[in-house]
Amino acid sequence: MSLWGRHNELNAAFVNAANPDLSDLTGEYIVNIVIVPGYSIFSHRKVFYTDSGKVRGYNLLFNKTWGHFSVEEGPAIPRDSLSVAVINYNRPENFFVIRGIRDHIRCLKKAKLYIGRANYLLCGKPIFLGYFTLNKIVKESPFIPLYEGGGNPLSYEEG
Repeated sequence: MSLWGRHNELNAAFVNAANPDLSDLTGEYIVNIVIVPGYSIFSHRKVFYTDSGKVRGYNLLFNKTWGHFSVEEGPAIPRDSLSVAVINYNRPENFFVIRGIRDHIRCLKKAKLYIGRANYLLCGKPIFLGYFTLNKIVKESPFIPLYEGGGNPLSYEEG
């Protein structure tokens, strides 16, 4: 299958996923950048919490905090008019280059697994960068399989 066909597969998963309930976004998630279905690179963590009734969060890489964000509902742009959760990095505590990141997420498995599109606003125009998954970390378990059956980030089963 060509890379374009695999992109279409990821896009179909995104389009067919549910609009996430923002109140479900709590705790820590593993983030995997998805190159093509079944293959990912660069893992880090996102932490979501509620502050004054708003969902906020930050990224963790090597136990260092970076990329603070807020989460709100909005349309998926530029590709379609789906409703998504928008992870918005336009916050004063972020380095100016990070402030242009706008991630859009949809829910594959309620409160456990999400698929996202990474976007960057450059001169007010969104640039699509790729897909990623958010996989909930369950604190009671010392190990959580990120992928079922040989590495497909789009199919999650609880261990």
